[in-house]
Amino acid sequence: MLNSKCGSPWSVWTFDFSVNMKALIILGFLFLSVAVQGKVFERCELARTLKKLGLDGYKGVSLANWLCLTKWESSYNTKATNYNPSSESTDYGIFQINSKWWCNDGKTPNAVDGCHVSCSELMENDIAKAVACAKQIVSEQGITAWYVVLVCVCVWVCVCFLLPVLLRCN
Repeated sequence: MLNSKCGSPWSVWTFDFSVNMKALIILGFLFLSVAVQGKVFERCELARTLKKLGLDGYKGVSLANWLCLTKWESSYNTKATNYNPSSESTDYGIFQINSKWWCNDGKTPNAVDGCHVSCSELMENDIAKAVACAKQIVSEQGITAWYVVLVCVCVWVCVCFLLPVLLRCN
């Protein structure tokens, strides 16, 4: 028989349950934030990956230019997105590939899906599909598809800063 001063035998479990649930909820949010963030590459790690996937010199575009482009477009983050209200489209992934022309996000009006790929696939930690789509874009439009980034930012950064730093990557 329970002593009435001790309360219910379930009171301890109720307390532990609520504390455990709070801990689980907090852990869930932490894991979710990590999952949403995606992979953020280190510069040299990305350089090695892009080179391995055949982007170094692809269609005349240097590895330094690809690194500069991905730095300014996404900060090397595979999960980066940017909504463009004027075209009702979104840029996705490390290369910020646009849903109006190159990928299918299921919500962009009159989308073309030139790379025949889901936009969510462009945000995977394995960037092989994003690189394949970037190659297709460069093959069809040249690097001028990312014209603003390359002209406004990359010329100075790539020539004066990134190229010497890139040479130090193993």
